Amino acid sequence: MYKNQTQFLKEKKIGECFYLTGKLVNYNKGEHFDNVDLLLPENFCVNIKLEEPWNSQCLIKEKIYVFQVILTEKKTKNILLCQDVNLIEKLANLEDIYKYYKYFFSCAPISFQKIDDLIQSYLKQIKNKIIYQITSNLYLRYQRSFLISPAAFKMHHDYYGGLGYHVSNMLKISVDFLTSYPYLNKDLLYAGIILHDMSKIEEFNFEEKTYTKEGVLLGHLILGVNRIHQEALSLGFQGTEEVLILKHLIISHHGLLEYGSAKKPQIAEALLLWHLDDIDAKLTALGDQLTQTSQGTFTIPVNALGKRCFYKPNLDKKINN
Repeated sequence: MYKNQTQFLKEKKIGECFYLTGKLVNYNKGEHFDNVDLLLPENFCVNIKLEEPWNSQCLIKEKIYVFQVILTEKKTKNILLCQDVNLIEKLANLEDIYKYYKYFFSCAPISFQKIDDLIQSYLKQIKNKIIYQITSNLYLRYQRSFLISPAAFKMHHDYYGGLGYHVSNMLKISVDFLTSYPYLNKDLLYAGIILHDMSKIEEFNFEEKTYTKEGVLLGHLILGVNRIHQEALSLGFQGTEEVLILKHLIISHHGLLEYGSAKKPQIAEALLLWHLDDIDAKLTALGDQLTQTSQGTFTIPVNALGKRCFYKPNLDKKINN
């Protein structure tokens, strides 16, 4: 149940200008104004009136916006009139964005900023100039969308920040493999992990939970290869071994043709990338269900694991410790 707008405005004065940040829950066109209902973190739902030029903007339900408003009086009625509006992603830092997203939506267990710090710490370890420049340029160009986006609709990491969290998990897991198998190329593996799902932000419309036209017709593997190709062209790296291998990492990371891979992995780093992707997706999805399951009972069917139900052993935790 939302709190009344009158309660929220009782301490405000006519002519006062202030900022409101919240989730857009309703939008409609009126005779004199467009109307926005904005849900605030304090659970107040306030109505904001939009006139030219603000009512010409394409505002999207379920997005978080920052409105600059002025409290004014129209025919003895107090109204909030829009003075400016922007998506929160354009104005706030990653920590503040995470705070608001976490209030309104399911989010990754660690903040967008912490995920970014971890990913960039691995990115900086890439020594090969060509691999680093392409990976760094693409990551920084799509950084905010990448860090905020879910990784999927329902299979795994299906919450805001899930895409970056998935990548950060894979990077951490990869370290022991690099130690155990020293023939693996760290630069290729780190770059492949960071880039492998980046084009999901172009493949999916997460607000509407649908695929984009590009997602349906091409998919994130082909879109990812195209991005690498265009970046290599702009940097003058076309035709290099590094670019060829980066493309192979992306186009083969689903492993098998029946899983949507355009090619099977044919270098060691591509083979490991596939399995790291697969194991983090499946174990994270399973872990999400096990945390909601009592010992001695089964999980509900897990989508990422063929809708199998998994048993949670009824063991004494003290014995395990």
